[in-house]
Amino acid sequence: MVVAEKPSVGRDIATALGGFTDQDDYLESDDWVVTWAVGHLLELAEPEDYDKQYRSWSIKLLPIIPEAFQVRPKEGQKKRIDLIKRLALRDDVVGLVNACDAGREGELIFRRIIEYTGITKPTERLWLQSMTLGAIRQAFTALQPGNRLDRLGDAAWLRAVGDWLVGMNATRALTQRLKSRGEAGSWSAGRVQTPTLALIVRREREIQAHVPREYWELTARFAVPAPGAALADGAVAHAWDARYWDPGAKSKATSGAEDEGDARPSRIFERARVDQLAAGLGRAKSFHAGERRKKSRQSPPLLFDLTSLQREANRRFSLSAKRTLDAAQRLYEQHKLLTYPRTDARYLPSDYEPTVRGVLDALVGGGLSLPSMADIAGIAGEVAKNPLNLDKLLDSTKVTDHFAISPTGNPLGAALSGDDARVYELVVRQFLAAMMGPATWSQVERIVEVPIGERDPMRFRATARTLEVPGFLSALGQVADDSNPLPALNPGQDEAARVPVAREAWEEERKETRAPARFNEAQLLRMMETAGETVAEEDFSDAMKGRGLGTPATRAEVIEKLVGSAYMRRVEGKLAPTSKAMRLMDVLERADAAALTSPKLTGEWQFSLDQVEKGQKNREEVHDGLVAYTRLVIGSLVGFEHEALYASDPPLGVCPECGGDVAESAWGYPCRNNTGPESACKFIIWKDRAGRYMDRELVKKLLTDRKAGPIDGFVDRAGRRFLSGTVKLEKDPEKERWVV
Repeated sequence: MVVAEKPSVGRDIATALGGFTDQDDYLESDDWVVTWAVGHLLELAEPEDYDKQYRSWSIKLLPIIPEAFQVRPKEGQKKRIDLIKRLALRDDVVGLVNACDAGREGELIFRRIIEYTGITKPTERLWLQSMTLGAIRQAFTALQPGNRLDRLGDAAWLRAVGDWLVGMNATRALTQRLKSRGEAGSWSAGRVQTPTLALIVRREREIQAHVPREYWELTARFAVPAPGAALADGAVAHAWDARYWDPGAKSKATSGAEDEGDARPSRIFERARVDQLAAGLGRAKSFHAGERRKKSRQSPPLLFDLTSLQREANRRFSLSAKRTLDAAQRLYEQHKLLTYPRTDARYLPSDYEPTVRGVLDALVGGGLSLPSMADIAGIAGEVAKNPLNLDKLLDSTKVTDHFAISPTGNPLGAALSGDDARVYELVVRQFLAAMMGPATWSQVERIVEVPIGERDPMRFRATARTLEVPGFLSALGQVADDSNPLPALNPGQDEAARVPVAREAWEEERKETRAPARFNEAQLLRMMETAGETVAEEDFSDAMKGRGLGTPATRAEVIEKLVGSAYMRRVEGKLAPTSKAMRLMDVLERADAAALTSPKLTGEWQFSLDQVEKGQKNREEVHDGLVAYTRLVIGSLVGFEHEALYASDPPLGVCPECGGDVAESAWGYPCRNNTGPESACKFIIWKDRAGRYMDRELVKKLLTDRKAGPIDGFVDRAGRRFLSGTVKLEKDPEKERWVV
């Protein structure tokens, strides 16, 4: 009997094997019975299923650590579980084939069914990489004994148990400690979601802490005289704009982190220095330019894994991680156009070359293209003649459960549109690009030196970069650039020095430093992949990949859960934490529960699951570690006193109502004389105002000046746009109290 994860997969398997009759909830042939789950049919039991006392969310009962974890049917799924059990216990059924998705979650779905129903018949594992009929038939010739996947099952069990231990206990503890009267919902926390949220909150703190600094930029226009003409003649071969450039700006910055971060070679932060440089530029009589031209090669990309596909779809089309995953899953299951999408590999098996060539031939035939892919057949034809980089792409040592996402070569059936069409085209173009040659760029850096009577001359810099040979970029829609914004100072030469040029004009522009930008979804996925570390693509190693937050298959779900829990919102294509999220992180850090917020520590837990799957650690060892971690975190959350969290912080200012000290609490900034509903002073500034978190520095300014602004970071009522405005603290005559 075959147990698939979804009805559609079960029916595809039956079609591939042939000879089945439809029995509504299952399919049967002379040799096989095929039935299916509908995703997870069972879930870990709730605390109250172990003991009725846990119906109370009392912190005195935390942490809840079951001696043995139990599962229970999800709502509405008991009938299907009973059907699977009844079919499996038939006398003519000699064994079961696990045909659930080939990964941790699919393994967990099947094993929970076996555990709950008590089925003891032999099991085998079907490992599908593609949903084409040929791939299904091939997979049935390579069934594996079920116990060969025991380590994968252990890792899946630990992932679920770890999420339950941390999520269930931390959510109950935080809800009891932080939920205010009349507030709906809980304060959820999780092993992966809370460290992910910490990344967003950390960036928001950087934004709110940023103080704009005034600076200036000088731009001058220079010209090269026409051949045979003198500088004074005014005949110009070409002219260009260049910006003032001080290569030592970083080293000259003060030691403060903010100064160093703001420093750029083109920025001048002192008004007197701007005047000094402008005067020198105006007096200067000689200007000499030098340049260096060089070629640079850009290597073709690897194939997509799920996270890199989600990042690219977000960058190109602003698709959320979930929308990209949903589209890729449909392209795999329904359309049979892509291989299994929930993969962390960017390589193909070493013996996959015949399949690659078959897909290339299918692309050349033109039956796999959308209207926007009219160029694909021609590009595929060139690639098919001599596919490059196969020695790099075909590497079984870099393939774990699943290989990279690639086209199956199946012809287009139903017309694709919307997200499905966009994601399909991305994968096809990446597939071709990975087997093409490098792109060649022409780069030029030009420096004009202007003596102004100082030790070093004043310098102005201009750069240009043009695409000479598109290489693999042609598959991604780029063409060669024939423009030449900076023609050679000495025609035909890559280098030039001290070429006399003329200064035509110059101008100064006043600007202000900007706060760092909020993450978009592609950037957050990258930060989840690296557990919060900023790492260049070429430096991202396989070892780091195993220490990320979550897995490629779960990251979209984590992001959606944070949005659904009112911790994070999507605004203008960016991800921003809510005031609730800012408050949560502040309390966790002050309560010595920072372990729950640490991306690095959570990444190490993820690595432990991978070690279990590879047989490098055992299930009991990691389980004991998760229990100890849970006890540590919950001990911190249960044990803190609200008053103690902020007791060591100095007052923020003077209460305008009674003259007392204004201090911080978990909910806002109350006057210390505001001790409850019966107190004479009712003054408090709440931590949320129009979607913006009211941070300490802003509150200090309001208490001192009664006004602050313009302030960024407010959100409109629809939650779709950021707003900027002035904040005032004033007495409301009708309410007879101070309001913001």
